[in-house]
Amino acid sequence: MEVVLVDQSHVRRSLPRPAIRWVPMILPVLLAILLVSFSGSYTHAEITGSAHDFSSSGWTAGEICIPCHTPHGADSTVVTAPLWNHEPSTATYTPYTSDTLDETAGDPGPISKLCLSCHDGTIALDSFGGKTGANVIGGPALLGTDLTDDHPIGIRWNHQAIAPGFCANCHLPGGPTGKVEFYGAPGDMRIECASCHDVHNGRSLPNLLRTTTAGSELCFVCHNDKI
Repeated sequence: MEVVLVDQSHVRRSLPRPAIRWVPMILPVLLAILLVSFSGSYTHAEITGSAHDFSSSGWTAGEICIPCHTPHGADSTVVTAPLWNHEPSTATYTPYTSDTLDETAGDPGPISKLCLSCHDGTIALDSFGGKTGANVIGGPALLGTDLTDDHPIGIRWNHQAIAPGFCANCHLPGGPTGKVEFYGAPGDMRIECASCHDVHNGRSLPNLLRTTTAGSELCFVCHNDKI
């Protein structure tokens, strides 16, 4: 058997220098590893098959996104959601009130009014793209304009006055909990519909919730000083 000896010094001399020349070759591999690692902790939006998937309704031409969003001809007056396509509601709402509230619930904020453009029942689900529809929401999803029996929205959490920035540290994405979101201007962040509900069903939980209600976990995100 013939033994072939390899000149290792020649191999070492043939290595490209400086090492940065390897970057174009290894960068795609590193990115792939990063994406695989990240995908384990990232929850993809699962609007498909959720309560907001109207693709089988017959009035969306089989599409999912179009009742709310459009790539062209969007409503430029709506800046709280990208490329908005649904007719906004102009209804007047009666907010929740209680003697136990530390704050007074105001009008629903802009993000909540987008939700209510379907859920208050004054605008049809299929009123989008400049068309007036006829399919009005019903059942438990119909909130109406009387919100006195619903969790208050448009309400400012008074902890912001006690400790400026405290809310943002806990309740915005990337904070210690990341379970709910507040909406509005810094120092005036408010609880809205989307604080508890993710319209794109990112967590795949019942009622499009942002976190589970098991053990009242969702409630205790804000109300943990009441137990």
